[in-house]
Amino acid sequence: MIAVFLYNILLIVLYALAMALSINYFLRRKQTLFLLITIYLLFFIFDNAIIYMTEFINSFASSYNETFMSIPVAKTIIYVVNAYCSLLIVNNLLKRKTSFFQYGLVVILTLWMSMIPLLQNSATKVWLYYLPNQLFLFYLGLYGWLHLKKATDFSAARYFYTKWVSLSSIVFGLLILLEDTYVIYQVDQYTILNVKINNRNISEDIFSMLICFMLLHFLFRAEEEEKQAVVEEKEDVQFQLFCRHYGFTQREQEICALLLEHKSNQQIADEIFLSLGTVKTHVHNIFIKLNIKKRNQVIEVYENFHKSGKINTEVSSAV
Repeated sequence: MIAVFLYNILLIVLYALAMALSINYFLRRKQTLFLLITIYLLFFIFDNAIIYMTEFINSFASSYNETFMSIPVAKTIIYVVNAYCSLLIVNNLLKRKTSFFQYGLVVILTLWMSMIPLLQNSATKVWLYYLPNQLFLFYLGLYGWLHLKKATDFSAARYFYTKWVSLSSIVFGLLILLEDTYVIYQVDQYTILNVKINNRNISEDIFSMLICFMLLHFLFRAEEEEKQAVVEEKEDVQFQLFCRHYGFTQREQEICALLLEHKSNQQIADEIFLSLGTVKTHVHNIFIKLNIKKRNQVIEVYENFHKSGKINTEVSSAV
């Protein structure tokens, strides 16, 4: 029981962490995709909290299972919201509009889950209740995979995450269905006097964890790229101020940047398609303006320029 308790806590912590980072990213970038992911994860937390209580509180488990067999409102709302959000998320990743057909699938799923509880209690009734959700997950994965193959304007990152979300949906749509089939028909009990239901699906947990890990991977990677972009932008501003201070021409700026990368005259000539003689002339002019005689002194002057506080003076004069 301790292991199950810790498992539940860690699962909720993972969901909460991914959700917190997602909503933070949404607030900073205003991208609808991350608002949808946040709602999606929020209902993961609701679902796991309910399952957790059925595993540890016997009175709640009995009451919940009896309600589930007659009017499973909470479970239906969780599944419908997650189905709708996952549909919008996949279409957002694919840069496609949600079709009337897809909206219709969500409506059919909702009606199905509302009507099936009216049947007489049995294992088949429960199996039929869950069936459209697993089929819908499989459909989304297949839909994403097929349309991803036709995409031509995707960045490497978008292609990577869309591919793995689609593949995970296909594989786990089938695994969740197989696990449900085994547990419902071989483990659970649905007699009039004794209803015992295992509400947790391990395959579903693994799928949700994979989604969280992919999201965390993206968010941490995006954070690093954002920091790197800020650093590069700052360095570019510093370099421009340095070049302006010493009165470099546009061509001298290009060559100075390569000198700071320790490029030889021949390497510079090859990179910017100039003759070696022309490069030597520009390098000589740079040396004159910097009042130096050796190549390694270019870096020294550049570093001393920033340490001397001349940047602030240059920025102030520019303003």
